[in-house]
Formats: sequence, structure tokens, C-alpha cells
Amino acid sequence: MLAALVVAAFLIRLPGLFAPAAWIDESASIAVGQLPWSVVLGEMARIEASPPGYYAIAKVMGAVAGPGAVPLRLLSAAAAALAVVPVWLFCRAAFGLRAAWLGAVLVALNAALLRLSQDGRTYAVLFLLFCCALLAAWRLVEAAREGRAGLGAVAGLGATQGAVLWLHHTAAIGNVGLNVFVLAALLAGRAGVLRGAVLLAGADALGLLVGGAPIYWALGHALGGEFVMGWLQPPNLVVAAQAYVYGVVAPFHAPLTLVTILASAVALLGGVLAWRRPGWPGRVALAVLLGVCGVLFPLLSQAWPMMMDRTVLFLVAPLAAGVAAGVALLPRAGFAAAALLLVGLHAHGAVALRHWPAEKEPWRDVVAELRARLAPGDRVVVTDSVFALVSLRLAGGGGFDALVVPATSRLESRAAVLVAPAAAVSPAGLCDRLRGAGRVWIVTRPPPASVAEDPHYSSRPAVLAALRDAAGERVEQVPAGTLLLEAWRVPGC
Repeated sequence: MLAALVVAAFLIRLPGLFAPAAWIDESASIAVGQLPWSVVLGEMARIEASPPGYYAIAKVMGAVAGPGAVPLRLLSAAAAALAVVPVWLFCRAAFGLRAAWLGAVLVALNAALLRLSQDGRTYAVLFLLFCCALLAAWRLVEAAREGRAGLGAVAGLGATQGAVLWLHHTAAIGNVGLNVFVLAALLAGRAGVLRGAVLLAGADALGLLVGGAPIYWALGHALGGEFVMGWLQPPNLVVAAQAYVYGVVAPFHAPLTLVTILASAVALLGGVLAWRRPGWPGRVALAVLLGVCGVLFPLLSQAWPMMMDRTVLFLVAPLAAGVAAGVALLPRAGFAAAALLLVGLHAHGAVALRHWPAEKEPWRDVVAELRARLAPGDRVVVTDSVFALVSLRLAGGGGFDALVVPATSRLESRAAVLVAPAAAVSPAGLCDRLRGAGRVWIVTRPPPASVAEDPHYSSRPAVLAALRDAAGERVEQVPAGTLLLEAWRVPGC
């Protein structure tokens, strides 16, 4: 039955997975994954705000299945589907069989996880590792209560805590939550507290050993102000609440969002208040984990803004487990009704997701427009990021004689030289590279409006200034969805 659930969870992620063109984040993974190991784990680790773990995975996947978005998306889909296994094992050990099945199904159907597990990015793999870490944390609690050595649990928790740091810096918040979870479960159970604290310290030491390099790089990025998400505003309470509602509790559940929130809150609170019922320490510990992480995300975002809609994804697992544990306390008929309601709500969210546009950036449309409009002698210039150029090439634009003018950030300027050295050019040298061109087609993936004029994030203002200095004029602008395509005549070049 569990294998069938894993297969079903994988299959529901396949529709829409193959068609969309690779968007810029996926292209970054693909492009960096094609660089030498010495660069992936060396220079890119120092200048890229994300740790190199997923780029290393992309490099291996590229060697096995060829570079492209589809192998990475299939990996994400498989990781999300497999995550139901540690969730099921954790819930069965902590709360019983009914909670195990309900928790696993809620994870399988969660629309936020479903959406992010169709992307060739790190989040689904990170989610799988966190679920494994949660299971290992509970095994450590059991070992401490029973007076066992618990070396396997220590090794499992330490290894997964270190591994997640290689995938995303915000995984440190999840690791703090896991520590709080273990301590809360031990204190609530009033057994094995000292032994558990010693075992937890051993796991943390191993985690720091495994994840030491990403921690060092993260500190360097934070102190140097090189976080790519610098355009984000620190979230207020409303923004944080929306991230939790639409990213964890009730993604795509409208117009039934409030029903899902109330049902989940009642189940979670009911489980915490049922202190005389078996499994209470685990239920309390999950609530504490959710509370601590729920505060830490917006709190730390005040100094280092992060995209909470995706970084909070790992909280889906403890929430599903906590809700399932509370519902499992009901009598059989009540459990069946509540479980059916929750599964139905999450199934509704999964179906509603299908109406969400699957194409994040219409690079194939841009390629089609360019093929239809390019005349002999025309040139293509991509602004801002070499990874936008990679997206254009992956969408079928590899035959265009395209240049890229990167933004001035350390990441973009250096990545352009590493990924596409022959195409990289500065605004000052652009006219020389365009000499004799008929029209110049500018392709831009517009950055957020707040940084559209900042050369650290966008080279488009400098590119247009260089074209105007060469007596250039815009002669055509073509609608391209979220992308910007425009043609210039530059007689001065």
C-alpha cells in the first residue's frame, strides 16, 4: 500500500512536467552543473548565494541523463513522492497507523509541494531530506527514552542536518526546529532528557562537520551583502501569514481556504490539548517546531530577506503529521469524516493547481518570434543574466548569434565569463561587437521594478544607453508575456 501511494504521488506530478521551457532558475542549475567540479565547489560556491549542493546534483544528473530541465524535474517529482515514506514511518511510530496514512496522503496532495516538485530546483530534494531528518529525530527521542545508545539515530540526524545545509541556507532554520522538536518531546515525555540531550549534541556536532563548508560560505555572503534576494522587502505580519497559508496550510484551496485553516487548526490544537492520550509528547513537539520556525522565518527575513513562499515548504511535513495525529484521536466514524474532509480539501488544491500557468517564462515564444522576425545581419542581445541566455538556447535559440551583457553583481559578471565567455560583453564594448548589424534585438527578463535601474541587478539601462549613444532608436516592441523583446536600429555601430 505504501509503495502504491509513492507511485501515485509520483504520477500526479507528471502532467505538465515535460512541456514548459526551462526558466532562469532551472537554467542556472543546468549551466552551473556543466562547469568543472573545481568551479562548482570552488568559485561558484563563494559567489553564489545558494550552496553548491544542488549544482553538484545537477552536474551528476547531466552526466547521467544529459543536461536539461526534464531530468531535474523528474528528480524533484521522485523526491517529493519518496518523502511520503519517512512521513509515514514517523507518524506510525509516534501516533499510530491511522495518523501514518492520513499524514502521508496530506503530504502527497499538498499543492505547494506538488508545484515545487515539478521544478528543476532544490526544494523537493530539500523536503525529502528534512522528512528523513524528522524521522531520525524521532528515532533519537525513542532511543533516549529507552536508554539505548541510539548511534544510528545520531548518525541519521547529523548526516541529514548537514546535508540540507548543502542545498539551502534557510535549512538552518529547519535544523533549529528539529533540535527544539527533540528537546520538547523529551521534556514532555519526562524520560531520557539527559541522554537525549547528549545524543542530540552528538548529532549536531556531526551536522556541523558535514555542513561546515556551506555555513562558512553563508556567513561570507551575509557579511558581504551578496545575497541575490536583496530586492525583497522584509515581510510584515500580513505577508508572513500569507506565505504560511498559501505555501503550507492551504495552497490553491480557494474558495475553501478558510475551511482548511480551521480544520487544520482544530486538529493541531486538539492534539496538543489531549495531554492524557498516547502520543502527546510528539504532538506537542510538532506544535513547538512549527511555532519556532514560524517565528524565525519572518524574524530573520528582517535582516536577510528570503522568498518565504518556497523556503517554508519543509513545514508541510510537521504540519501534516500534527494534523493527522490530532485527527487520529477521534473515534472511528469521526476520524473517517475528518480525514475525508482534509483529503478532499487538499485534493481540491491539487486539482486547482492544474489551472495555474505551467509556463513561468515563455522562452519558446521568444524563440519563435525571433525566428519569424530576424533578418540577415540582425543580432540578439540578452541583458542582465547569462542564465537568461541559457534559457534562450535551451528553448531552441542556440543558433542565434546572441550576446549577453550581464549585470554588475559579482555573481552575474563572473558567471557570464564562466558559462558563455564568447558571448559575454560589457556595455562599453557592445557597439564594437554589433558593428555592421542590421537590427539589434534586445531580450530582457525584467527584474523587480524596485531594482530595474540598479546595475547590480539589471544591465538593460546601460545597454539602452550604449545604443542611444550610437544614434540608436527603437523600431519595434513585441509582446512576450513575462519577457521583453524589442528591436533597435543602431547606425552608429
